[in-house]
Amino acid sequence: MGNTGGRPLDSIDPIRIGAGFYLISNGQVAAKPYKLLRQALGGSSRVVIVKWVWHGRERLVLLRLHDDALVLHLLYWPDEIRDPTELLPPPVEVTEDESGSRYGTWSSL
Repeated sequence: MGNTGGRPLDSIDPIRIGAGFYLISNGQVAAKPYKLLRQALGGSSRVVIVKWVWHGRERLVLLRLHDDALVLHLLYWPDEIRDPTELLPPPVEVTEDESGSRYGTWSSL
């Protein structure tokens, strides 16, 4: 694992955050670093972005604290995220009646 730095969680686009896994310490040797990392993350509202090799592939992962447990989230690389413009419907005309109170407003939901 290589640390690429800490940052606020809200600086990461949620679409990049993938599956999450709880991390556990494996024995007495790992208990101290686990506790130190947990304390470091617990004292701030930041998360840590780490480079991690898994199954021969380098990944970026996000480490965060949830309650008292460390959670590792896989992050998607930019080229793994689909461009939403190809999913948009074709342009259409919308009248004032259609966009007005005839169909209700979002504020009433």
